[in-house]
Amino acid sequence: MLMELNRRNGIMPVSDARPFYEQGVKDFPDMYLNYTFDQWLEFLKQNDLLIRHPSDILEITIRGKDFLKYLTHWGCYPDARRG
Repeated sequence: MLMELNRRNGIMPVSDARPFYEQGVKDFPDMYLNYTFDQWLEFLKQNDLLIRHPSDILEITIRGKDFLKYLTHWGCYPDARRG
């Protein structure tokens, strides 16, 4: 979701983030068993990876962009964890 947020010039509606959460639930059901969408967003927010504006718009932070750079530098890509 952070990668897509970054691709969209750093902003997206909260509703556009839900499919990414739902894919996580599908791919890792045990991990997400008691983990709601709002808790997932709160985790990202508490770790300063995104901002959730009162208008329900998400914005990636500088730290979020740096995290994506870090992952790319070390060859960690989201699709590598699947399967």
